[in-house]
Amino acid sequence: MINRQGLMGWLLVITVAAAAPASAKLGMSGSFDVYSQDDMGGGWVINRIPARGDMLWGCEDVATVDECQPVPLPDWVPATTLNFIHISEDSMAAWLNVSVPVVGDFLMACFDPEGRPYCEKVDLELRPPLCSLEREWPDYDLVGGSAGAAGGGGPMAGLMGGATSLLPEEILEPPDKADMWLSGAIKVPGPVNLYACRELDGDPECKLAIPDWFLIDRENIGFKKVEETSSKDAPKGGVAILIEEIEEDSAAEDADLREGDVIVRVGGFAIKNDKHFKGLLMQFPATYSIPIELEGGDRVKIRVKRKPKDDKKK
Repeated sequence: MINRQGLMGWLLVITVAAAAPASAKLGMSGSFDVYSQDDMGGGWVINRIPARGDMLWGCEDVATVDECQPVPLPDWVPATTLNFIHISEDSMAAWLNVSVPVVGDFLMACFDPEGRPYCEKVDLELRPPLCSLEREWPDYDLVGGSAGAAGGGGPMAGLMGGATSLLPEEILEPPDKADMWLSGAIKVPGPVNLYACRELDGDPECKLAIPDWFLIDRENIGFKKVEETSSKDAPKGGVAILIEEIEEDSAAEDADLREGDVIVRVGGFAIKNDKHFKGLLMQFPATYSIPIELEGGDRVKIRVKRKPKDDKKK
């Protein structure tokens, strides 16, 4: 018996009952989450086995769950949970979150499910103990055309104001969404590491973003006066920020932000209060653009520059 749980875009998610003949081809019990562009080609299969944990397979034919090969994961232990963060709709290359009991989350890059499937561990510099990983940017496109940050109920819910839960139908995306901000946090509110992850289809890497409080020679962003306000577009549990006064020739003005604009997210994060808003701006390094979401859905990027050498001498 095959129960189709959902089809959005080109991603097919199928749950196969343990008694189904197809499950015998994998040699396992439990249920199967199948990720494929259609029901005729190959793709990834997560075999979810009660009490034992999840296993990953690459299959040449997802229609019959046939010609499947197990993918060994180096940190796997019983009760490990697997969840895809992103799958490229062209190559099926994927970011995979491996949640290991007691140890925490690891990030892996996975390739070639139809041929010789394999996953390689991605190094995360200064990875916190008992780390929990969440993709923060770019947002997933949610059902109905709305958008929200990745994750749901993890440490970011308490630390960063909450996040929107996601369905597995929403992770097959264009390759340009493989470049992402990834947060690593302990499982209780505390310090967060922010990583810039790139080159999934080439040489995948995640670089630790050094917050601006270590880069004292950056320009002022330009928010001279802001205040908390309410907005229907603010995420649940978050507030909006009204720009009351902005500095001329600042990074914020260069990004076409103006007095009267209302900000509802910074870098995909919900905003808890005005102090939290300023802290989020500082989290992003001076060498990267800061994604800002406005009331009404418009998005801009603030490019914070280093101070000119002449200014440093003053």
